[in-house]
Amino acid sequence: MTDVKTIAAALDVESAAITSVEPEEWRLVRTGRHGDNAGSYGQYFGTYDIAAGMLRDYTGYTLYPLVRMARSGKYTAAEMAQLFTEFDPAYSHYLGYSGLRKLGDFAERLREAFPTAGIEDIATGLAALNRYANRLNAWNHHYFPWDLGDQFRYDSVPPEDRSYFDVSRIPSEAIGDAWIRMSWEPLGISVKVQLATFRNPELCRDVLEAAPFRVPQSHAMVTGKSIYAWTPILSTAPVAWREVIREAPFGRVRFSQNTGQKIIVQYGPTTEDLLAPVLGQIAVEDLGQIERLGAAIWESNYTTKDVVWLTVERL
Repeated sequence: MTDVKTIAAALDVESAAITSVEPEEWRLVRTGRHGDNAGSYGQYFGTYDIAAGMLRDYTGYTLYPLVRMARSGKYTAAEMAQLFTEFDPAYSHYLGYSGLRKLGDFAERLREAFPTAGIEDIATGLAALNRYANRLNAWNHHYFPWDLGDQFRYDSVPPEDRSYFDVSRIPSEAIGDAWIRMSWEPLGISVKVQLATFRNPELCRDVLEAAPFRVPQSHAMVTGKSIYAWTPILSTAPVAWREVIREAPFGRVRFSQNTGQKIIVQYGPTTEDLLAPVLGQIAVEDLGQIERLGAAIWESNYTTKDVVWLTVERL
């Protein structure tokens, strides 16, 4: 039986390989060529749709809480091994059947290895599996046929409140003493972001230590005018400053640990009433670019599927 560290190292190699290239297994799933004909009456959309939803749930609401628990120091190795055995198979086995066989195989190998592993190795293995699943989910979100939404439109929507974009409404006080640059190619757009190091220092440190990185950029499909990208980070940092998403100012940058380790830019009004961790704020002088940025990412994610690349680097 392979030890956990070896499995985790193999997962990290796979994660790195699919950061800039769509994984072949997922391409085969979304094009109906994964080989086992899962899908009733000759259609595979049901297979694809259910797998896509399960992958999102698995990464953010099963694997990530397990990572937090394993890193917390509150649970024994035996307890974490048992929890993974209880929660994992319903997801990883089904996703493997749906075409994500590497994911299913890696999860099975970890289930076999965890009972004899220490808590630190279990935390390492869970984090590696979570990072790999997050990378799969980034491509899942990008290529999903969201334009089916044209068949499910509201009868009416309220007009956009343009006062939201008034930069005088953005709080002027400094929120930190560190900066990053976010750049998007091939759009040729770049902005500076002041990080919230005064109130969320540990979260900001995780981002700074991971930079530079380059990942595909996506758009929110529910929240409103918000774009996000799955990062290679696996942060369980404590967060002191959260704010209601729909109350966030123009140009707010967030970091969602719970939904895939996503770095998020709010470029217009949103509707979501959940609390989210604050990562930073785009410099006022750069805000004139981000409405155009958001519209381009929407077109990329919803319609054309042309990949836009986000690069995050320290300043």
